[in-house]
Amino acid sequence: MLQLVEAAVHDETFLLELYVSTRSEEVSGWGWGTEEIHAFLAMQFQFRQKSYASRYAEAKPQLVMQDGRRIGVLLVARETGFIVLVDIALLPDAQNRGTGTALLQLLQEEAQASGRPILLHVQSASRAKSLYERLGFRTTKAEGVYDEMQWKPTFS
Repeated sequence: MLQLVEAAVHDETFLLELYVSTRSEEVSGWGWGTEEIHAFLAMQFQFRQKSYASRYAEAKPQLVMQDGRRIGVLLVARETGFIVLVDIALLPDAQNRGTGTALLQLLQEEAQASGRPILLHVQSASRAKSLYERLGFRTTKAEGVYDEMQWKPTFS
């Protein structure tokens, strides 16, 4: 069973490990050693955390829990005109098991009930983009290596 629990200060180490686990493959081809990769990703993680806190001050990271185990994070900003999916990440061993789909469908239910679209940014080459497309998200803007995608609620 999935649960969402607000992350606490003591979860910072897990959040860093999660970030590293989702980015290590991307930077492993740069010819760096393990220590250099970890140091670089730790620096990027800290910068990203500060950027998110500045831009989405009201959004609080939620841990994705399954059977009492932390398996991911979900960060959502609920703004007046839309819902922003700021970040969603799962540990590698929790991926491709329907968890991301379930989380996104919960967010879509909230968006449908509130009449607000969901907005997100994803790397154009990311495997996650096909998941978003399968769930009805459409690319609205290409911005360098990122695509802005949106899901709009239907009105009866």
